[in-house]
Amino acid sequence: MNEDKINMLSDKIVKGTVNEAELAEFNEWYTTYEDVSVTVNSDQNEDALAQRMFKNIAEAANLPVPKTRKVQLWPRIAIAASILLIAGAGLFYTFKQHQKTEQTNAYLKQIKPGGNGAILTLADGRKIRLDAATQGELANEAGVRISKTKDGQILYEIKGGKSAKDKINTLSTEKGETYVITLPDQSTVYLNAASSLSYPASFAELNERRVELSGEAYFEVAKDAAHPFIVRTMDQEIQVLGTHFNVNSYRDELATKTTLLEGSVHIGLLSGKANAGIVIKPGQQAYIQASKIYVNQVKAEDAIAWKNGYFRFNDETLEQAMNKIARWYNVQIEYQDESIKRKNVYGSLSRFSSIADVLNLLELTETVKFEVVGNKIIVLRK
Repeated sequence: MNEDKINMLSDKIVKGTVNEAELAEFNEWYTTYEDVSVTVNSDQNEDALAQRMFKNIAEAANLPVPKTRKVQLWPRIAIAASILLIAGAGLFYTFKQHQKTEQTNAYLKQIKPGGNGAILTLADGRKIRLDAATQGELANEAGVRISKTKDGQILYEIKGGKSAKDKINTLSTEKGETYVITLPDQSTVYLNAASSLSYPASFAELNERRVELSGEAYFEVAKDAAHPFIVRTMDQEIQVLGTHFNVNSYRDELATKTTLLEGSVHIGLLSGKANAGIVIKPGQQAYIQASKIYVNQVKAEDAIAWKNGYFRFNDETLEQAMNKIARWYNVQIEYQDESIKRKNVYGSLSRFSSIADVLNLLELTETVKFEVVGNKIIVLRK
């Protein structure tokens, strides 16, 4: 192998850009040659220079300093040879690390943020994929016209005819989806990812406007003093007349949280136990744990950051933050150490940022780091 080829290969090894065939070629040359006579661009003895390089790299890698044979190596080759000697059986460490980084970057590029999408299930069982549906009328149930508006919302309009109070519709989102719907009473609901909302196709002839929620939604309730608006979740009922509030009722969270932005709401427990009802005011958040209601003063804007297109991690646990990320980017989360879930994290970023940017934000806490394999994010203690 000529000097130019050796220089080229050793330079690639140091930079981590060498491929397996090139590294094998260099290793074969290095382990079989008997002598190299070239001029060393250093005032130091070649042996001393090579030994110093071996020592520095070994210390950086937390490895014992290897014994070196007496050879004449110019500095570039000394560096490459020292990498090979220290690695031993792991000759491809640098190359593999480079490969691993490239593979991680490829996985990250495949993970995309969520967007508008949902399935509308009608009373007769028909399912309509809303993000694929065209603008205009989607269905007509018992005199209720269901249409998709120009900006992609679902709109209910009462056109008369048969009663539709028993016609239950369900709007559901998967991970990585969100949707906005205008209900028959003109209330607007923003549905977050991995959530569902069930409601009658018409509230006419009903004494109350009752809906059922699983997951998370932000409600802007139309005022109607004669017909209270009731949101039922797995463990509570929220009763309002006209107000703006957010409900987080995911089954994989530790508590159901209701955050009020405007007006007032009454929250009642379905269990019927003591402390079964409470009224909260704007800026307060009621959360339910172990069949009891607690109230905190909070920044209400944090609770609806998702609706405004942001992640806002404000003194919440890493597990809560990763749950949000999992739902929006449709990824799986795995923890190397379960105790790290309880660490608090902070930060704010657009929900339409790349997954790499979101993970980098959390890594700034200097508490965790991440590995990405396919659609799985592995959380590691830093």
